[in-house]
Amino acid sequence: MELRQIIKVIKNHLTHHESFIANELVKQNPPKWYCKNKKLIYEMATPEGADSFHGKLEYTRWEEFPLPKSFKGESDNPQGGKEMKIEVKNDVFDYSSPEDNNTVNWYINFADKHVFGYYGGNLFAQDESQCLEHPVLCSLRDYLVKGDQESCFTTARPILTKDSISSSFISTPILVRGVERKVQVKTDVNKNEKRPFGLYGNQFAHASPEAIKLATTIYDKRIDPKTGNPYYSNIIAIEAPKHGHGKYTFNTIKRILATGYSGFLAAKFESLVEKGILERNHEENQEHTKININEEESVPKPRVIIHTGNWGCGAYGGNITIMSCLQIAAAHLAGIDKIVYHAMGNQDEFNSGLQIYNELIKDVEGDVKIDDFIKNVELKDFQWGLSNGT
Repeated sequence: MELRQIIKVIKNHLTHHESFIANELVKQNPPKWYCKNKKLIYEMATPEGADSFHGKLEYTRWEEFPLPKSFKGESDNPQGGKEMKIEVKNDVFDYSSPEDNNTVNWYINFADKHVFGYYGGNLFAQDESQCLEHPVLCSLRDYLVKGDQESCFTTARPILTKDSISSSFISTPILVRGVERKVQVKTDVNKNEKRPFGLYGNQFAHASPEAIKLATTIYDKRIDPKTGNPYYSNIIAIEAPKHGHGKYTFNTIKRILATGYSGFLAAKFESLVEKGILERNHEENQEHTKININEEESVPKPRVIIHTGNWGCGAYGGNITIMSCLQIAAAHLAGIDKIVYHAMGNQDEFNSGLQIYNELIKDVEGDVKIDDFIKNVELKDFQWGLSNGT
């Protein structure tokens, strides 16, 4: 897709955008902690209060992108055309520095419709962990809620319950660039460090202060050893379907695919802004995005890597195999260069999902229509699971 085409697509789908100086955002919207252990970690990580924060946040919210008609047809899928790399890991997100100066890393937030909305409570699942480790997200949440008291949280939701044309659900991904990671909290089982049952989920709130301190590593500024410069995390907040029953239907499968695709494609576009190929303008009465280079220049587009995992498979009761398959397919559609799947002990289920992706898309000669793919996934008769309570 040419840059002018990308600008047109962004113009039609970028619904909100705002820029924040991190310490000012926190100063005006200090996080509210209802869990004593989260408050303890936050105070350890921010000895100078709001002045402990560095950098600048870029917030965007997007309306769902329509799915292409096929996976391999260049005219239908202008993002495709090259093979995507797939890696599976058994660890949690490490939010590490980019592999090189032309790579942009993104990390999924397993969002609820009230984005980052449960950061202050006792639960410590993926969303809450990410917020505590990146506490400026908590201040962003509170800012968005303040600004939306009259409008039903429209900018603070990664989904809209209904679109303006039909009664269908549509996704509205929220992306945040430049998020500072202040701490790392280990959640694994470690009896020697006073967490015999780990710290994930409901265990976190019951841990002793000593266990919390032993599990916590504090960062001032994270410095990229390759460049000597600070680096920050980039977050994609998307909500999965929740609490389904029986088999996955055509419409549910399509909804998952469309949500993943929209979040991943938005990340691909925001990576162009991150690397200065596109420029974002927050001034009123001006175009919000414009091309920032001479179009005749041969400037390489950034390499985009998505880190994800068992999205929608914990409290929401999703099936890991189908959710991993559909995330890989969504990344393929969006033209993502590499997807890193953090399986967290569920590598067999991930491998099954990867096998289905290979069977239905990668190893197929010729074109693969989106609707045919969805029908073939539906024929696999994947069943919803049960919530794990976290």
